[in-house]
Amino acid sequence: MTTLGAPLGLGSGLFWGTGDFLGGLTSRRLPALSVTIWSQLAGSLVLAVVLGFSGQRPTVAGMAWGALAGLCGGTALVLFYRSMAEGLMSIVAPVSACGAVVPVVAAFARGEWPGLLAGAGILVAVAGVVLVSASGGRSRAGGGALPLRLLGFSLGAALGFGLFFVFVDVASSVPGGTPLWAAAGVRAGSLTWLLAIAAVARRPLVWPGRRIGVVALAGVLDTTANVLFAYASTLGNLGVVGVLGSLYPVATVLLARFVLAERLSPSQTAGVVLAITGVVLLGAA
Repeated sequence: MTTLGAPLGLGSGLFWGTGDFLGGLTSRRLPALSVTIWSQLAGSLVLAVVLGFSGQRPTVAGMAWGALAGLCGGTALVLFYRSMAEGLMSIVAPVSACGAVVPVVAAFARGEWPGLLAGAGILVAVAGVVLVSASGGRSRAGGGALPLRLLGFSLGAALGFGLFFVFVDVASSVPGGTPLWAAAGVRAGSLTWLLAIAAVARRPLVWPGRRIGVVALAGVLDTTANVLFAYASTLGNLGVVGVLGSLYPVATVLLARFVLAERLSPSQTAGVVLAITGVVLLGAA
């Protein structure tokens, strides 16, 4: 793997995890769809400024694949925020991170096999995600660790995030494609899809008011993570950087622990340790 692939992939995971924590926290006070749209608009404005200074030109193929990634990612983000608005962040986030399996399978299908050390890192990191999600705690909605409806939302988010990784990689790798324009395609696709959902569902866009700063920061962090992952996917094995990007629950879980005082079970604590161990192995590969 190119040296920069691992740190950029890990950076994307940390940025996504922090942005998702802020977005999920705000979704407890505002509709998840409104939070998602306003945050992505803020991220799009920052990205537009960067593109204006980059001098790079878009390609139809790159934008199209990016838009498809955005459609998957936008849908996943709404499901994710909705799940975190009702359930424990420290359970919902790791379940959605199971989407890491999708880019690994895609990489294998393309013949991109990681080395022995990287393969061990993938297995350890995914095992960590599974353990972090195996909590006996109760959600805010009551019942077991996660109500069936929220589990369905979280798994739907996992599939959407996994496909997002694959399509961003394609958008960045097509002839003439660039990571920045792949990220722009992502934003165009996700915003179009989310606005269509709001229109069909007749859901008004609720202005965040004094929470706009937090919502905007969540969007900027999310967009930055998209760009970092797009660059990482061009520099390393998709399966490896996909797993690193999918470690965003580590940041979300730790923030939920220290900011919201959500307790971690012993299995979750062990899962965090395994996830960090997997990162170390992947970084050393």
